[in-house]
Formats: sequence, structure tokens, C-alpha cells
Amino acid sequence: MPHVKLYALKNEAEVWGREKAESAQTVQLACPVTLQQFADGKLSFREGLVAVESDIRVVVNGQDFGLLTRTPGDDLSLVVGHLFTCSMIRASEDVVDCSFHYKSSSRAEVTLKASDGIHRLYPSPRPAHIAPDRLFDFKQTFERRQNLYKNTHSTHAAALFSIDGEMIAFGEDVGRHNAFDKAIGRALLEGTLGRVNIAMLSSRLALELVIKAATANIPILCGFSAATSSAVNYAERNNITLAGRIRKDTFDIYSNGWRFQ
Repeated sequence: MPHVKLYALKNEAEVWGREKAESAQTVQLACPVTLQQFADGKLSFREGLVAVESDIRVVVNGQDFGLLTRTPGDDLSLVVGHLFTCSMIRASEDVVDCSFHYKSSSRAEVTLKASDGIHRLYPSPRPAHIAPDRLFDFKQTFERRQNLYKNTHSTHAAALFSIDGEMIAFGEDVGRHNAFDKAIGRALLEGTLGRVNIAMLSSRLALELVIKAATANIPILCGFSAATSSAVNYAERNNITLAGRIRKDTFDIYSNGWRFQ
């Protein structure tokens, strides 16, 4: 059963100037189960792994900001990414302090700078161009990182790439929105979000995910599943290149295909 130390929380919490000892705990990403499997015409018992799913409550400036149901681990990236895609912050420096509590129930307490409102220019006007067949290379890199999915087959993932194919950030979670927020939050914390031109998702391309890409100024959003009508309409209106159903050697382009050349 895999365990992952929260090194990210330990190192990055120091940026905010305070760290709870609880944030350095060992977290369990998957747990063992005994299940029945039907194969070769008969039922049999076998051991397996399922992804852990649990809640974390986010409190911002003393006010309840909501409950996130997520895969534990990389909570700082999740919280920062979520606040960013909800337009609560414009940069990691807007987070004055972030502390985590895990003893009874999981809670993130966040202190933000006072703000007169977030004004962000998006979508991105970046003139990013990419050869179409490069997406297949990105897909292979992406799939090599899906360690939790390989063990449980029940998680989503999101990866952020530069135009030359460098994987800048990666997030994996039971929730597709959380996975994207984790990747965006990681890049924001490391100061690399401005280098991101492509986001790749394991999930379907729904409206909320296209809005997250636009908020993060990511001009190309692609995924392994199909897009929804509202996602296509939003992407077309807002200069987002949307591509889905990436397979071994094919994919579909829904909007702004001029970036593929």
C-alpha cells in the first residue's frame, strides 16, 4: 500500500512563515480491499486497491469557503489552485498564511491579503503553435506519471506542459476538478504558470475545466475524453484551443484549431 510523505506541504508552508507539525504526516493515497471478480465464467475473491477519498474544509480569512472532497496529499497545491481558479487570488503572494489540521477532521485555514477585487485579463493572447503529432508524445509522458491510477483505476489526472513539451506540473486526484487545481496550484507556487501553454486532462472536457484553463491563461486544453457543447462554445468564444478524444494516433479538435500547424 503506497504512502507519500507530504514534502510539498513541509517545504511550501515555510513560504507562508508557519507550519503545523500535522502537515508533515504520512498520508494514505490508496487502501486495500477484498473484492470479488468475475472472470473465466466464475466468481473469485482477490485483493485490490481503491483510491482514498476524504473531505477537507477550507476556511478563508475566518470564513467557511467550502468543502473539497479529494485524494489526500498535495493539499497546499489543491487549496492554492482552487482559490486561484475561483478568482480569490491572482498570485501565490496573495496567500499570507496557510496551515493544515488533520487530527479529527481535515481543515485548511488560509489568510489572504486584503484585496479590492481580482481583475485578470484572460483568455491568453499567446500565439502558441504546436505540431499536431506532439500531443501523442505528451500523452505518453502523462500516462507514465499516473501512478495512483495504475494502482486503483479510479483517479483523474492533469498535466501542464510548456510549448516544447516539458511537463511543468502534474496533479492526480479522485476529482477531475481537483486534479486540475492541484496542477495549477503547483505551477503557481513554483512561479512557472506563465510558462504553461498546454493543459492535458484525463477527463471529459466540461465547461468548468475550460473556464479554469482560461483563468490560468492556458491557450490549449486537451483531454482523453470528449468535450461538452457548453465547453466548445466557451472555448470558441474565448480563444481556447480545445482538443479531445486523444488516442494512439488520432484526436478531435473542437475549437481554434489554428494553433495546430
